Amino acid sequence: MGASGKVRVLCIEDERMLLDDLRDELCAAGYEVSTAESAHQAFKLLGEFTPDLILCDVMLGGDDAADGYAVLRHVRDQRPDLLATPFIFLTALSERDDLLQAKLHGVDDYLVKPVDYDLLLATMSARLQQVGRLKGARSSSRDEQVERMRSVLSQLPGAVLLCDGDGRLLYANQRSQHLLQEQALWRVDGAGTVIWPHAVPESVRQLHLNLRQMSALPGESRRVQTLDMRNSGDNALVSLIKVDCGDASMVAACQLFALFICNAQSRPAPDEEALRMLFGLTRTEAKVARLLALGKRSEEVAEVLFVSATTVAFHLRNLFQKTGVSRQSDLVALILAAGWTLPNLGGEQL
Repeated sequence: MGASGKVRVLCIEDERMLLDDLRDELCAAGYEVSTAESAHQAFKLLGEFTPDLILCDVMLGGDDAADGYAVLRHVRDQRPDLLATPFIFLTALSERDDLLQAKLHGVDDYLVKPVDYDLLLATMSARLQQVGRLKGARSSSRDEQVERMRSVLSQLPGAVLLCDGDGRLLYANQRSQHLLQEQALWRVDGAGTVIWPHAVPESVRQLHLNLRQMSALPGESRRVQTLDMRNSGDNALVSLIKVDCGDASMVAACQLFALFICNAQSRPAPDEEALRMLFGLTRTEAKVARLLALGKRSEEVAEVLFVSATTVAFHLRNLFQKTGVSRQSDLVALILAAGWTLPNLGGEQL
């Protein structure tokens, strides 16, 4: 909702008179309305605010020649944060095939012109109520998961932040609070979003891109990146781990991200039991992973474990699959990032 507490509606229609009528009717019904006369204008508005509902004409004019389906594809493919946002077509195309095509492309409702405003308002109300019920369930599920994550992360000696997919802070453990108070490595802006005042802007953009991409890719749960700190040799290594709330129908809204932060120049290797806990590894896979993190080459790992190079390659493939990386250098970086944050849970060190 907007600052006024009203439901925000984006209305896209190339007929100026109809667009004005729609805006007047919706404003009179208590909605906060933003309007666009083309797909190009709609894309620009979508970059400036987040609507609660989208009304869109199918056959849009304008110089870009993009129609309502282009807007729908943009919303569904490029904006995972709008996955649950109702998208309603307004169109003069009333044939059955037109309706089927719209439904197959993922539109939520399809209203035929001339606009019946009573039907339009009733349809919008029903869709928003449906979203409200889902959000209530999602909020409850996410709150439970946040509390569970708090209890886990509070016990870790390393710095870790818990955020949502937009980078808004949900929890900061004791070590990360130290980084805030003593080093000002991070802070929170007025919207509650974590910002990195000493990081190079491109590094920050990459971090937010990683969050968006991980939100949109259900199978990807881990990424590692370096935050380049300007005028400082001590760059920060951030390991992002996605945590879903467990309900497949609510994944997008329930995603949480744990941001493990460590110094990129000084990273101890974790013990094997910690690796098994974090990545779901077998004992042998954990041994291989830790040896690689200690700087051993694959052939040296084979010698230490008294196995063949083929066996090490087999375990390495499993490690790639379980950790979500595809290169050995990324695997080592991920392991070392974990080592700075996780307690030693096992016995003797290698």
